[in-house]
Amino acid sequence: MARVEPRDPRVAAARRHALTVGIVWAVLTLVGIILVLAFPLFPPPASREGELIDHAFLVLLVVSVPVFVLVQVLLVYSALRFRAQDDRDGPPISGWPALSGAWVAVTLVMVLGLAAFGWLGMNELHSHQHADVTVRVIGSQFAFRFDYGGGVGSAQLRLPKDRLVRLELESRDVLHSFWVPALRVKQDLVPGRVIALTVTPTEVGRWNLLCAELCGVGHTVMRAPVEVMDQAAFDIWLSSQQAAAAAER
Repeated sequence: MARVEPRDPRVAAARRHALTVGIVWAVLTLVGIILVLAFPLFPPPASREGELIDHAFLVLLVVSVPVFVLVQVLLVYSALRFRAQDDRDGPPISGWPALSGAWVAVTLVMVLGLAAFGWLGMNELHSHQHADVTVRVIGSQFAFRFDYGGGVGSAQLRLPKDRLVRLELESRDVLHSFWVPALRVKQDLVPGRVIALTVTPTEVGRWNLLCAELCGVGHTVMRAPVEVMDQAAFDIWLSSQQAAAAAER
């Protein structure tokens, strides 16, 4: 009869600890993902780009839940289960190559996967070449000005619904930042440069444009109304403005 070697109690204890941590981690991860998916953090986006950005944010948040939960479970379990009873140093420990290798492999796959996901998302956001409408956005202390061409200028940003709009951003003095939370678009205005930003509004409504870059004592009042209109209403407004500008020449 073959001789049965006695099981190492340290190995059995380590397996019990690993199983306990694994079960707690799995349960809390499931609960965390359910909570993330059940309670939206932001109001619905009002642009196509906003939908892509919100989706990316949700994916990153869901992926971060198991990592965050694992770290917290390990910290809490270790603090409670292996708390020192005196001031002596703990027993020496040695590395576990299999665990270290698995950890490196899993994190590498996650990082590369998220990098590829981000690259595809950015490529989709900037894949449009020809815009339906182009608006020049000029920032200065402490106001925004919008130029539609043909002598049409406005202190209010008006955009057509379901049309790709190219915003050409520039600053006349210091750094500013173009930010419309409802549309999920945000871009710095840099003096001496014209930076393009595209957005496709999908909802008719009124929102606010904010400067999100500290630009001086009047920073908090650097705002402008944003109105998204049906295409027909936008065309009527733009035609009337062009006619008025032509009459003034």
